[in-house]
Amino acid sequence: MIGLRLAGLVAMGAGLTGCDSKPNNDAASVMQTVPVVVNSAPPENVAAPVSPPKNLKNNHFPVSRETLAPPKAPPVKAQPQPDYRAIGTEPFWAVTVRGTVATLERPDQDPMQFAVARASKKRTIRYVGDGFAMTISQGPCSDGMSDALWSDRVAVAFADGVLKGCGGERDAGDSPPG
Repeated sequence: MIGLRLAGLVAMGAGLTGCDSKPNNDAASVMQTVPVVVNSAPPENVAAPVSPPKNLKNNHFPVSRETLAPPKAPPVKAQPQPDYRAIGTEPFWAVTVRGTVATLERPDQDPMQFAVARASKKRTIRYVGDGFAMTISQGPCSDGMSDALWSDRVAVAFADGVLKGCGGERDAGDSPPG
């Protein structure tokens, strides 16, 4: 126990040996040991203080609608219209062609994309790619689930088989009979 006390006193004494008992008030020596950084530039992005109007009643500040309005969201870029869209039922499927890419979508399956080239002959248009062919024939087509009529009949052939459906312009079927 006495050994621990003695060791503590020795450690304290060793720490104090580097201290000088005389205070050093010399300004030059203080400046050499303590760096001082002064930034005289005004802070950036700080708004100037605004004083309230002098004609306030009941200590209420006038607030404009612009102040209360939430900030406007940036404009949403609209997706470009597809070059062609086709759909089918039993089973449900959809093909969207944008430029040289055809995307086949089916429920419960990942979308499949195919690089395609467009070819047309008389009243038939084809989008053909590696493992994919979509044939579009002009003529009315019913999707089988609504009264809507489509301008084209569509057949899609790919690795899983052939899908048949409709595409092109859609007539909603809600116009009165003529």
